[in-house]
Formats: sequence, C-alpha cells, structure tokens
Amino acid sequence: MEYGDYISALRWNGGAAAQAARETPMETRVPSCPEWNVRDLAHHLGSHHRWVAGNLDQPPDGNAFKQREEPPGDEAIPDWLEAGAEMLATKLAATDPAKPCWTWVPFDRSVGFWARRTTQETAMHRWDAQNAGVAADAVEPELAADGIDEYLGILGAFRGRRFPEAGSIHLHTIDTPGEWLVRLGPDGIHLTREHAKGDVAVRGPASDVLLVLMGRKTMDAADVFGDAPLFERFRKHASFG
Repeated sequence: MEYGDYISALRWNGGAAAQAARETPMETRVPSCPEWNVRDLAHHLGSHHRWVAGNLDQPPDGNAFKQREEPPGDEAIPDWLEAGAEMLATKLAATDPAKPCWTWVPFDRSVGFWARRTTQETAMHRWDAQNAGVAADAVEPELAADGIDEYLGILGAFRGRRFPEAGSIHLHTIDTPGEWLVRLGPDGIHLTREHAKGDVAVRGPASDVLLVLMGRKTMDAADVFGDAPLFERFRKHASFG
C-alpha cells in the first residue's frame, strides 16, 4: 500500500468507528475486547490517534509523547473520536513519510511506520466497535493483507520473542495476493513471503485470515489444514497484548 492509501483508510475507518460509537450504547460490552465497553474502546482509539500525532514530532532518539487529552463526556465521544482520526490523517498528509521520529520498533524510526501502524490499529478497532453492535464490515482486502504482513513482520523482527516449540505456519489470502510462511524455532520467529508447505495452513479471504490471526474470530472462520492446534497456540503466544 502507498502512503496516501493509509491516510485514506485511516479517515474511513476512523469515521466508521465514530459512527458505531454513535449507534451503540456506551455501556455495551465489546465481545472481541471483553475487558472493554464501547466507551473504553473509544477512549483508547481517540487517545491513540492523539498520541501518535504527538510522536510524529518526537526525535527518534528521544522519548515517547506523554501528554494525554482527557476524553469528553459520553455524548461528545463520537465526535471527539472522529476529530482525532481526521486531525491525525491531516497531519500525516502534510508530513514526509521519511521524516525521522520516535517509534516503538528498532527497525523503522519514521513517520511512515506510524501511518501504517495507526491505520491498522484503527481498522481493527473499527471492526471491534461495529462488532459490539449489529454487524461489522469486513476489513478491505488489500488493507487486511497488509495488516497480516505488518503483524507478522513485527513479530519476526523481534527475534528474542521465542515460541516454545518448533513448527511452521503458512497463511494464504484468496481475494488479494498474499502468502506468508512463519517458521518457529529456538531463536525466534522467522518470516518469508512465499508459497510453501507448512505444518498448518490457514486460508481464506484476507479479512477473515487477519481477524482469525488477531483473535477476533474463531478458527472456523478460515480454512485450516494440518496441525490446527499449533496455529491456535501460536496466535495466543504471539499476541501483542
């Protein structure tokens, strides 16, 4: 995806998350984030957008942005959420993606990292917010495939995050190009982007594969062949949370 694609997706998903917050009572529990209600989810996402905007101005060898904005009352939360996403999208659009800034990963200290990361964060929590109501829209295929790639790439970059057993996992999206082989070994998680046989294969539309990988949907939302328990253990162990 191009830099402008992330900004467009951030705007759409931010607006859709805000609309879900307008349509769903704030006390409603979020099934895919069971520790949160809609209010908690909106607070998290709105604060995230403002935190990322602050980090765009932090030097790469400095510290994370620390100023936090107090969320408004319930009636104003949807507009506050939408305004934060729009503010961040506007700031990203006016900033060179190659500009150095603080990030939480050692391999990319640039504004471009945040464009991708915050767009994926917003898309996932947009789905969470909609899923707390009547129905959730799928993540757009290209964005979902990019989300799989980003998530696995971050895991693979942190070699010290060891998986307690050896094995291999092949993921394949069927509605947009995307294939990944994850090899689990004693020195960490290794990622290649290729068609190859794994101990377990996970196949389906990109949105479903992403949502299964991220624990938003159950395993039966995708086609899983081979050692399904290996994939189940991997996705629980590999969670960012």
